[in-house]
Amino acid sequence: MTDLFTDDFESLSNDQRYSAIADFTGAQPNESNRHDFKVIWANDALKDVAAFANTFGGLLIIGVEKNQKDAIAKVIGVSSNSELTTGIASAIATNISPTPSYDVMECYKPGETNCRFCVIRVRSDSRLYLVTKKDISPAWVRNADQTVRADAAQLRGLIDRERQSIGNLPDSWVYQRAEDLLKDMPISINYVDWPTGQHGTSQTWLKLALIPTQRKGFSLDGRDEESFVRLIYGSYRRIQGTLSSQSAIETEHRSADYYEYRWYHKNIDYEGRWRITNKLDVAHATQLKEKGDQGWSLMDVVSYVALLLRIGGQWWRSHSYYGDGILFAKLTVQDTPILRGRSGQFQGSFNPAGGEFAISPDSLHLNAQQTAFSQANVAVNFARMREDLPRTVTDLMNGLLRSLGHSVLRAEFEADMRKIFR
Repeated sequence: MTDLFTDDFESLSNDQRYSAIADFTGAQPNESNRHDFKVIWANDALKDVAAFANTFGGLLIIGVEKNQKDAIAKVIGVSSNSELTTGIASAIATNISPTPSYDVMECYKPGETNCRFCVIRVRSDSRLYLVTKKDISPAWVRNADQTVRADAAQLRGLIDRERQSIGNLPDSWVYQRAEDLLKDMPISINYVDWPTGQHGTSQTWLKLALIPTQRKGFSLDGRDEESFVRLIYGSYRRIQGTLSSQSAIETEHRSADYYEYRWYHKNIDYEGRWRITNKLDVAHATQLKEKGDQGWSLMDVVSYVALLLRIGGQWWRSHSYYGDGILFAKLTVQDTPILRGRSGQFQGSFNPAGGEFAISPDSLHLNAQQTAFSQANVAVNFARMREDLPRTVTDLMNGLLRSLGHSVLRAEFEADMRKIFR
């Protein structure tokens, strides 16, 4: 019999998932401090997710009706022709801070694809989780079979627990993981017999690492590798195009804990590397200056940041991770200026996503004394990567460009991002 509290959701077929929900509902029809039923997902369910995270963890099962006087719980489902998981994950990421650690299992009633169910399995830890949605009180706990507002004593206890826990400080290992990952992905030029021959080190490169702040691992296999490469081909249109024309070549490398895809454009001496790890990290390192170019492209950097966020969001979703993360960026340009077109716009060079986009000169004040290196990071979650890409890109680019000595005009820059990524 499937244990909804502990078993691996991903290994279950649709029918097994449905049977697990039906069996659990029949065996435990009365709600408890560790499980609750909801007919549909609504904003009110945010309180239950936060309460489970603040107390002992638990299951929130969507599609089951249990009124106070009912002797049994009714497995009725949610009438929907589309999946429920994405909307639920976005609601949690947007309205609970920090995002709790949880899994989502979705299924439909066998033979009725529009009769859907979800199980949200919430884990607890030492942090205090607050509902941030307007008109809902922020602090909630689980008391017997009910979700209740945390009183003063309970809130004080949650705050003290958070302060006392050494597990509440993930930054050190997250930052170190990003540092180690990016250090292991150098970008080189002037290859002879790529990828193993002699080469020089590029003076202009961008490195990005998307690191989840929750410790979640899985076993990489060939299907994961194939799926990741398809994401690269589908997102970085120039990559697939150059391979088709045979102006570029590709290779791959793997270890027990990671898979890396590498690509090299022979004509312009331009390399890119993409990596995934068994801890759900996603990283990219790329050349920034084509052979013969007189500068580096701000538009290309923006494109690379947006593409990694999109791929990272899809990758996390494919492995049922909807929590928080940090996007790290490192940029080396040496004394190379930013490319500008005749009208002063910041134009693309390689244009990894395809298309002709540019950033308005009104979005940025340049400093003639540009520094050679910059780095920045920005907090992300599933909702930000999926629904607020322009603002997330703006936040990261503001940090990167200020570190180079330039000044971003946030409103104008974000307006450009919304035009580009609409």
